[in-house]
Amino acid sequence: MNYIRLDCRAASQLATRAGCIIENISDILGIMRYKKITSTSNPLIVKALKEKKSRPQNALMVEGPRLLEMALASGANIGMVFFTEDYRGKSRHFLTQVSKKAADLIETTEQIISKLADTETPQGIVADISVKARQLSELVASDNSMVVICDGIQDPGNLGTIVRTADAAGADALIILPGTCDPFMPKAVRATAGSIFNIPVVFAGPVQTVEWLRKGSITIVAADAHASESIYDADLRKSTAFIFGNEAAGVSDYLREKSDMNLSVPIPGRAESLNVSASAAICLFEAVRQRRYLSRKAGLRSVPIHGAG
Repeated sequence: MNYIRLDCRAASQLATRAGCIIENISDILGIMRYKKITSTSNPLIVKALKEKKSRPQNALMVEGPRLLEMALASGANIGMVFFTEDYRGKSRHFLTQVSKKAADLIETTEQIISKLADTETPQGIVADISVKARQLSELVASDNSMVVICDGIQDPGNLGTIVRTADAAGADALIILPGTCDPFMPKAVRATAGSIFNIPVVFAGPVQTVEWLRKGSITIVAADAHASESIYDADLRKSTAFIFGNEAAGVSDYLREKSDMNLSVPIPGRAESLNVSASAAICLFEAVRQRRYLSRKAGLRSVPIHGAG
């Protein structure tokens, strides 16, 4: 293992002699500290590969600069960051910014990056991230809270898309119930397009979740393809928790029974059903539509909607 340190002492002395006051010469010169590892038997590489297969809850490996940038902006804990020599040559300024937050910067080979990455064509940089674990007790309900609950959703692409939609709709929290796939697994994280870093994620049980919702006076809505009442006929303007269930079985019997409303999305066409992530988008943005209409009618500030990236 080679340890690279680009010392800025001489540059700092030169700047001082020139009468310049520079608080952080390394920032100005784009200087950073990083390690260079090329062997797969190196303990740090072995550790990273092992953690890729078995990661603790709220931990993830992100690929590409965009997801890493969003993780940095969210205040997530940045562990080891691995990148190729080619990536360093093209993105030195970004790596310098990352180095201020990361535990370790490690330049390595494209082969090792491929082993660490989950995609077939890695973007030259992967990072070990951990997100703060949240508890239901930390969440505070307001008069118009929107909570999204995932009950047994098993496809990571569906789950990631729901996370992204919840973020776009301005949801206050995402609650993951048992039987749901891990929202921090690579495919799910990619499907969120970075929204996983924008919305609090809580792991909880159904009984505990219902108790918390009742305590906060939050209306519980279960998305149910067989329900007689339409999503468009319900009043969704006050605090609401939307439950989206398993792709095949739907919302559990327990949660359907505990819900205040079981609502369906009308399908005028010949399709048998909607994908759960499509249903989630319709339900959440119907709530957004109703709340914007209420705000305009009451002369209040409307809910801002930002363009999709």
